[in-house]
Amino acid sequence: MKKVITLLSAAFIIAAASVVSAQEASEKEFATYGAGLSISPFGPALNLSYNIDAKNTISVGFGGLPEGDVPEGFLPELDVLGPYTATGTSSWMGVFWRHRPFEKLPIGFNVGLASGQIENNLTASIPMHAGEDEYASYSVTYTENPVMYFGLNFGSKPVKGFQAGFDLGVLSTGGAVIQYTGDMDEYDEHPDDRAAEMDDIKSNFAWSMLPNIQLSVSYGF
Repeated sequence: MKKVITLLSAAFIIAAASVVSAQEASEKEFATYGAGLSISPFGPALNLSYNIDAKNTISVGFGGLPEGDVPEGFLPELDVLGPYTATGTSSWMGVFWRHRPFEKLPIGFNVGLASGQIENNLTASIPMHAGEDEYASYSVTYTENPVMYFGLNFGSKPVKGFQAGFDLGVLSTGGAVIQYTGDMDEYDEHPDDRAAEMDDIKSNFAWSMLPNIQLSVSYGF
């Protein structure tokens, strides 16, 4: 969690600098439509937007990640399960409303609904009672739909030409479904150990509020 907070803080500083730079840029012609790409912890996405006016934008996003290893730096520490590796995959789409209270400032709120699935598979080496290390594995899956999103948006003014933006927000979910996917004989022999590991995952990995950092580049027309 500390690593996530550090990343969020650094991203906020970068965003603040981009806002100052954007304020110094000359005014451009209003764009009714926009299309672009973004990247976040939930994968790259295609975004299509309609600018109602200078303050309000409706956008639709489609994104996801193929299954792959989660970088170690993004994995929170687990107290009971110990060192582990994880793979993850995601697929989603969402509808969002971005509101900029101040017409001349590229700062606003981004709220919306998203639907999809996020799945992580965790594997850890654990000491067995026979004296040899075995492996415990779990799936952590978010399938509840839809989920709410709220964020702060910087940049991406509704003007013609290329635009850059940054979003700092959170997905509000009902939590994840955690399932043991390892050897069932071991599970039956030591159910208390597995229950403690699942509680560990629920507390330190399977958050109901998922932070989001998103960078985007788009073209207004």
